[in-house]
Parts: sequence; structure tokens; C-alpha cells
Amino acid sequence: MRPLKIKKMVRSPETGLTVAASVEREFCIRNNGKWCEENASSSTSLERIANELKELKEQIGAICAGDVDNIRKWRIHTQTTHPLSAAPKLLREQFHCNATSQAYCKFLEILVRYPRLLHIHPSCKCLRSFHLCEAPGHFISVLDRFLCTFYSKMDWFWEANSLNPHYEGTSACDMLLEDEIILGQPERWCFGKDDSGDITKWNDDYVGSLTCNGCFNLVTADGSLYTQDLPSEQESKTLPLLESEFRIALQLLANGGSLIVKIYTTYLPKTRLLISSIASHFDDVFVFKPMSSKGGNNERYLICMGFNRSESSNCDETTGSGVLLNCEAYFSGLQSSFIRANLDSYNTITKAEVGRYRDHVLREFHKRALTNYIGNPLRVSHLNQEPQERPWIGMFGQNYVETLRRICDGQSALEFLKNFHQCDVMTEHENIGNVEVEFAENELEFFEWPMQALLDVKVIVTAPRVAEVLHSLFVPPGLLRSLKIWQSEALVDLCSSSPPYEDGGGRYLQSLQFCGVISVDAYQLRSQKDWCYLLSNLLEAVREEKISELKLVWSASSIPLVLSRFSASVIAMMCVMFFQFRFGDHDVLATFSKPNYSEDIPTTLESYLSKLTLAASSQMERVHCFVPTAMLAMLHPYLLDLNRRQWQVLLSGMDLSTVVDKDVEAL
Repeated sequence: MRPLKIKKMVRSPETGLTVAASVEREFCIRNNGKWCEENASSSTSLERIANELKELKEQIGAICAGDVDNIRKWRIHTQTTHPLSAAPKLLREQFHCNATSQAYCKFLEILVRYPRLLHIHPSCKCLRSFHLCEAPGHFISVLDRFLCTFYSKMDWFWEANSLNPHYEGTSACDMLLEDEIILGQPERWCFGKDDSGDITKWNDDYVGSLTCNGCFNLVTADGSLYTQDLPSEQESKTLPLLESEFRIALQLLANGGSLIVKIYTTYLPKTRLLISSIASHFDDVFVFKPMSSKGGNNERYLICMGFNRSESSNCDETTGSGVLLNCEAYFSGLQSSFIRANLDSYNTITKAEVGRYRDHVLREFHKRALTNYIGNPLRVSHLNQEPQERPWIGMFGQNYVETLRRICDGQSALEFLKNFHQCDVMTEHENIGNVEVEFAENELEFFEWPMQALLDVKVIVTAPRVAEVLHSLFVPPGLLRSLKIWQSEALVDLCSSSPPYEDGGGRYLQSLQFCGVISVDAYQLRSQKDWCYLLSNLLEAVREEKISELKLVWSASSIPLVLSRFSASVIAMMCVMFFQFRFGDHDVLATFSKPNYSEDIPTTLESYLSKLTLAASSQMERVHCFVPTAMLAMLHPYLLDLNRRQWQVLLSGMDLSTVVDKDVEAL
């Protein structure tokens, strides 16, 4: 589909903002299997434009320097001059689209502009798509709505990947924590052998396993890294990620398939060589910047159609590099014009001027995104539309990435801990006493599932051991990050498997008498296998009505927290065996009472614990989780209450008055 033409250019002479500059942003790299040589040029114009951009960015730096309020004002201004900043809200409210964002709008534009992306061979029974670096999942959401509207009879199979928002080994400030679409269909999400979701760690064997049921007609990759603190290094910092996206995409794609990848600038020869090498595998290649993408940033999308697994014989690196140089000059020129318009209009543009400009661009967006049709899909969604319980989302807050990144040394960590502790002490929290837990029969059906099904839907998650906990669903991320910097040794996971003292935990468990009121010292359990042994023996004692109460205690001077999903899973499994629990304080962490009758406990729990014990016995991997996420969500308020009691003791015993020279480079 060729670009639509604007009959009239709308321009504000005072500001330089034009509709055309916000709409017509496409460059052809290859056409019908050949480089667009007429678009090849030298780097002279690119060098000039690059220098202009550098000067303009220095002007922005001068505006934002010295005051956080100045940065806020500039961001508000650029948000105002971005004509489609309100488009996601409009799509939700007027056209009934769920889970919209700027990414949703951008991909919608791409799908309409390039209809060939969804053309599949007549012999194919369904469209197969794979979405790399996809969280929070809005490319999937808009593709679903697009197919339901324009291809309602087409079958669709999709899989996706992102950094795992539940993985404890990645800091919260390095990933998107939105997980609703992931929880809706967890079996479709691929996080790799280490469960992190980091595609730079994927080897060819793992990628090959993703195509065992067939290759994919469409692959998208919307990856990016946080580079706002080093914007001049964005291209070099994101290059390894781009290399991984391309490497994986070439293995996933079926012949004739299409690829969409977010890219940034192509100033570096390595970047141009990489893109020209990839482009040579496709018949038609465009670089496109959607209207929904801010004009002042470097973002654009590489649109590749007509994949040939064998590299094109017409792979002229010199020509390809020349075409990409001119492409960069084109997009850098657009960026320069838009930044200059933002600078010229700062503190001078009127609301009426902004309104006219935004209205014209928005009308063009409606036309190009076919919004009137999108609002009336012809079939129900392919996606799971059931709302997902995700209580941990409330802990993160808005702009959590920048909030966390400001905690970067001893001083900032100390200030956060002081403020957090003061606010926490002053806040009146609900006093949670005895809690009664009764699970519905269908909530415990997973006990009877085969092991592979448990792994597929991520009820049981196994992966190599996480060296240190950098993220938790059960502790506010700012507190966790600050403690990591300030006093990392204070962070102890309740069911941590370290230190690995030979078989001390096994000997301790063998000394216990599972009858009456039993007190278990969690500090003495040294491995996940020990915890599985404890659960199995508790279950046997509960079934035989030998036990009346379980006290979970901690004998060491340290103060444990429920940091990992494994620890939370242990608590959840104890709640299956006991009807009532209450959380205490430092010494007695939790008390479980009123054991359930044997007939109320699924008969398949023993075999489930056997599977779990076998998984926990692996020398290469650890169990990261072993109950459904819905169960963790149900217990989350109580786990958070337990942790709050613990961190209040921890912070009260800390000296928060002295700054030491610590940094966060390792985080």
C-alpha cells in the first residue's frame, strides 16, 4: 500500500510544526529484491545534519539544566506538541480498543500501511506470528483487533517473548512490569532456559526448539533499552540487542514471511552493515516512522517483506550502506526539523495553534489507521479477555523506572530509606489477624496435571539459580533497590537455599517430630529439597491427624523476607494443608492452624510433591515457582503484611544517619 497523499499542508509559520512532517515519514531501502540505488549517496549531508542535531540537543540541555522543574516543563511541552499523544485514550474510549498505548497506535499504522505483512501462502492454514521484546503486549493486542476486523475468518497462532516481569534476577528498572497479557495466556510466552526472557542469552538450540511446529509468517521485535541518561550512546548500546533480534528472527521466519524491527540511528558502520545484511534477505524493505512516534526521537521501524532464507545474490554492501546513509540523512533531517520546531515554540506557542495542528494530524491518523472499522470487529477476540488479579502492580507506581534509577548511590539510597521508613511508620496499616483460606476445587486442579503441562503454563518454573534477588513481587522495588545498595547483606530470602552447608538441613528435618504443635526453624533448611521434604512430611502428618499447629520460626539474628516466588509458593502450599494462618513478628514468622481434613485435600497432592522434589533435586536448576500466579495474587496482601512487619524491624535497627561510599554499578 503506497502512502496516502495529503491534499493540503497545514503549517504554523511561527512554530514550524507541519502535518506533512508528522505524517510522510517513509524511506524505501529495497524494492523487488534490488537496492534502491537512486537513494544511495555520500555521508556529506548526514554529517551536516548530525552536527545540527548535536547543537539542537545542546540547546535542550541548556533549557533543562539545573532544575528538575525545567525538565518537567520541557517534557510537558514536547508531550503537547506530539499531536497523537491522546490517540491511545481516544481508541479506548471511542473505538472500544483494550490495552492501548503509543505502541498499539504505531503497529496499527504499520498494519494498515503495509497489508502485505499479513499475506500468507494459500497452503498455510493460519497466520503464525512471533513477537520478540513484546511486553506489555500491545503489538499482540492490535494484531488481534486487526485480524478480528479485516481477516475474521483467518486462524491465528502466536507466541511472544519479553523480559520476564516476575524474574527475580533482573532489576525492576530494566524492564516493563506490566503482565496482564502474559498472565492471560502464559503458555504462549517464551522466557528462555534461564527464565529471564533476555534474548541475548538464547542459543541456536533454544531458538530451533521454537520452530518445532513450524516457522512463522510474521516476526516483530520492539526492543529497546533505557538510554535517557546517555542519549548519545543509544545506537551503540542497543546494537547487541538489535543483533540478537535479527539473529533470532532469521531462524524463526518462514520463506516469504515478514519482519518488523524497531531501530534507531544508523550512524555507525557496524549498524549499517548489520541492517544491509538482513535487508538482503528480503524483496521489499522500508524504514517507516509512524505518526504515533514522537517526531523528536530517533525511533523508526524496519519493515521487511518477502523473506528468502538464502541470502540475496544482490547483496552489495557498498550500495546498501549508501542507501542507509541517505535514509539516515532523511530521518535525521526530519528529527532536526521537529526539534527545532519544539525549541522555537517553547513558551511561545498558543493553545489555539497547538489545537489546530493536533486536530489536523488526528484527522489524518483516523483516515490512515482506519479507526472507524477497527471500532467494529467482526468476530470475538482471540485473546483471553478475563481480568487477571495482579495486586503487585500497585507497588510499582508511575514512572517507576526513573524513580528507581535516581537511587544510584549511598546518598540517594539513604534518603529513600529515611523517607520510606518515615512514611511507612506514619501510615495506618490494617491489622491482619487470623486468616482463613479455603480453595475452590478447580483452583487445585493443577495437582493432577502432567509435569510438561505444569511447565508449559508456568505453574512450575525451573531455571538456573538466581545469583541475587534484584526484583520481587512482594517488596516495593524502591525499598529493595535501596537496601541492595545500603546494606545488601540484610536482604535474606525466607526459603533461600544458601549457605549450602553439606546436609545440615536434612539432619535437622530428620530430628523433627511431626505431631502436636510443631515448630520448624526455617533458618535450618538449607536447600529447596529440604523444603520439599518438609512439605511432604507435613502432608503425611496432616492426613493422619497427627499435627495440630505449625509454627515457622527463624533462629538467626538476620531478618528474612519473602522475596522469591519459591518462598511464596511454600507459604501457599502450607495454606492448602491448613485452614487458618496468621503472620507474627521477627521470631515466630507464621503460625498455621486448623489442619484440613484429609478428604478436603486433593488426593493428587502427594504425587505433585514428588514431581516437585524431583525438580528440586536437579544439580543444574532451581525451582523458581510451583503454584499458579493466581494463588500468589490471592495471598499477596498477607505476604506483603508479613514483609512489612519484617522490614519495619529491619529499618528500625539500621543506622540511617551515615552515608558511605556505595554505588549501584553492579545493579
